[in-house]
Amino acid sequence: MKTDEYTQATDSIEAVKQIRLGHTDEGLAMLETSDASNTIKNLTKAEVAYWREDYKNAMYYDEHSLTDDYFWTDPLAVTHHLRAYVYAAQNIGSISRAKEFLDYYIAQQHKRYTAGYIAPYNDIYKNAMRRLDGKQGKDEPVEIAIYNEGNAPSKFIFYGEDDTSSPQVAEGISKILSLMWNKVPTMPILDLYEKYAHNITLDDNHIMAARTYIKIGDTEHFEKAILRLVSIWKPSDKFEVMPMKLFVFHDIASNLTPNFKNLLLAMEKK
Repeated sequence: MKTDEYTQATDSIEAVKQIRLGHTDEGLAMLETSDASNTIKNLTKAEVAYWREDYKNAMYYDEHSLTDDYFWTDPLAVTHHLRAYVYAAQNIGSISRAKEFLDYYIAQQHKRYTAGYIAPYNDIYKNAMRRLDGKQGKDEPVEIAIYNEGNAPSKFIFYGEDDTSSPQVAEGISKILSLMWNKVPTMPILDLYEKYAHNITLDDNHIMAARTYIKIGDTEHFEKAILRLVSIWKPSDKFEVMPMKLFVFHDIASNLTPNFKNLLLAMEKK
């Protein structure tokens, strides 16, 4: 790697690190003066803007980066940004603007990819357009259901698996939990989640717990589940600064208050 390329990578990664540590404005200032590409700068600024509910600018930053030729470490990160983009457009009434951009976005993807590789982008485009029209996309997460009858989760927990201080036991419980949501009585599974939550490292369990708490109207525990998720969150892309995945879940996104979003943005993340 050339010296200038190394300096660019180091400066921009350090800026992103500061934002993840909760030093948002300092990190943004570092990023702005770094030699990072405009694509990276805009993607990062878009994420911060979404969490600050600065939706107009968030959309602008994504419009000036998502069509660029950037290699995403996690291809799903594009989907997460576009889910946030549509959510922002709906919140500020910029539906026509969003549709115009999405038309441009898919046209650029058709120029970039051959017929054998364009299908996922066509699906992303169609689902985003459906949401902008007030319909459900075909990629919506499963709805949360409340159950009062059936086998309690404890039926599936074996002797020796009740050590709440053991990360290894929590990992096993986490795998069991991931198979139980929406299938066993609701309150017992939430009790099981709470018992081991401090050692659970699987994002999806915290997300399902948060969504279930929303369903039963428990805001306090919803926020605690989100706090746990953010505290153990691992970026899927080297320039991701916030868990954009949460915008995939409309129930979660619509229950994140401005103050709570600012709290999450200011948290120290890994």
